[in-house]
Amino acid sequence: MPSLPELQAAVLEALLEEAPARAAPEILAAGIDPARRLGVYANTVRANFHASLAASFPVLARLVGEDYFRQAVRDFQRRTPSRSGDLQHAGREFPAYWSALHGADAHRYLGHVARFEWACQECLLAAEHPPLDLAALARVPSAAYDALRFELHPSLRRFASPYPVHAIWQANLDPAVPPPTVDLDRGGDRLALVRRRMQLEFHALGAGEWAFLEALERRAPLADALEAGDDDAHFEPAAALPRFVTAGIITGFQEPIPGDAIV
Repeated sequence: MPSLPELQAAVLEALLEEAPARAAPEILAAGIDPARRLGVYANTVRANFHASLAASFPVLARLVGEDYFRQAVRDFQRRTPSRSGDLQHAGREFPAYWSALHGADAHRYLGHVARFEWACQECLLAAEHPPLDLAALARVPSAAYDALRFELHPSLRRFASPYPVHAIWQANLDPAVPPPTVDLDRGGDRLALVRRRMQLEFHALGAGEWAFLEALERRAPLADALEAGDDDAHFEPAAALPRFVTAGIITGFQEPIPGDAIV
């Protein structure tokens, strides 16, 4: 009799590889052929996995076509089976799969589209957070502002690509509408994605704003974050904080702690 790990491995092989030979002898027939019994579960596993990824990557599925998408999902599932009963996170490695699949050919933009769609998925699934307490911020002495460490909304995702992925995504959202042609050479994206009132919002970022938010994500003091953005001649330090507070991206702050420099 096989050990439990051996039996589990055999069942997994039957479900993912459609190879029930090792597991079938250990399955009670109970009126149904063991191989057929395993086949029912295998079909369910494949169908649920495909449905989850199709829901997370609808634009990618439309771009490559249903047949190729199904084939890719099947191959991806064999390589990267879900380790959880919650399939909402099953597509975490899917963008990397597409980058490896088409990273060196004319379709390499597909990996960027997949990465964007997963950023949208993460943004939608992230925890909620109340807006910044402006009254509390107003009570902070102005001399202490440079040492404040600001907190960002849990749904924030920064996305950058050399391709116009946002335009591709928008053009392919509605399957009932023929998509317009998007010129891949028109320029790339540098975006902040955030969820507000259960809706995705997209904010185009300059290079300085990108560096500013990146520094805040590292929990750098405000002075350091503003300095990080200064390499961009178009960066406006005085406008950065109000802009991202208004956008709901900055949602909290931590007052200076011992050791923080106040300029």
